[in-house]
Amino acid sequence: MVRLFVLQWFTCRDAARPSGRAWARALDVSHTWLQKLVRGFVTDSSEMRRLGVAGDPKASELARAQHETRQMRERGELRSFHQQERRAEKLGWG
Repeated sequence: MVRLFVLQWFTCRDAARPSGRAWARALDVSHTWLQKLVRGFVTDSSEMRRLGVAGDPKASELARAQHETRQMRERGELRSFHQQERRAEKLGWG
């Protein structure tokens, strides 16, 4: 779901397009992950075409996906951003 919104942001040519950081914040993802997705779109245009066929994303679908992500994080199935930062510091990356 987030990929569809990132693709929509990436292909938007409007002068009022938000920054990547602002868009990532609105999607509740890190801006580095947004950048990683964009690099993937650039290197693999078939991914952009495949996602384009799926149609425009809907805000209700994003809300559902964010709710499911929060539930997975609460159950411990996903690491939080803070856990990732602490791990990076331990490994000397941060």
